Amino acid sequence: MKKGSLPGRFSAVVRLGLASLLAAASSRCDAESEAKADALELEDVSAYWAVRGKDRDQNNYIHPVVRFRIKNAGAEEAGYIQAMAVFKREMLPDEPWGNDFLYSISETPLAPGTRSEILTMRSDTNFVSKDAPERMFQSEKWEEVSVSVFLRVGPSSWKPVLSLKVPKQIGAPGLEKFLEPEGESEPTPSVP
Repeated sequence: MKKGSLPGRFSAVVRLGLASLLAAASSRCDAESEAKADALELEDVSAYWAVRGKDRDQNNYIHPVVRFRIKNAGAEEAGYIQAMAVFKREMLPDEPWGNDFLYSISETPLAPGTRSEILTMRSDTNFVSKDAPERMFQSEKWEEVSVSVFLRVGPSSWKPVLSLKVPKQIGAPGLEKFLEPEGESEPTPSVP
């Protein structure tokens, strides 16, 4: 018997079969992940501007925010869901201006028909001005900002699920009912 003939061929056949099996399992996992990612939907979506604060020079900082829940509209549970938000300016629509990334939206998979907790994604880039935050929108230097949200499940590709313009609003919708109108305040009760 020649050295390496039968055992060598057998070993090569086993390795080739094993590689084919792994490739088939991998493509099946990817197809399953793609289907699970396609079944995800966003609900309770809102976008707004958040005040980051002031620096030593009294400059105000605001940044765009998008908030939502993810619903699993599929028939199987979806685990290891990642989310990415990309913020862009009107003047440079092909260049990201800021972003945020969530490695996993939950410690447990989303069962079919269930929704995640509210997820909040904030741009890592700010608008800066000496103006009060609510007055920044009137500045001649103001640029509109849009946000796109992408989701993926495990090894799936990123799926675009949302694209919208961030409205000129400070704080989440509904917040205004907790704020005093500018210039108005309730009289302080007098103590006898």
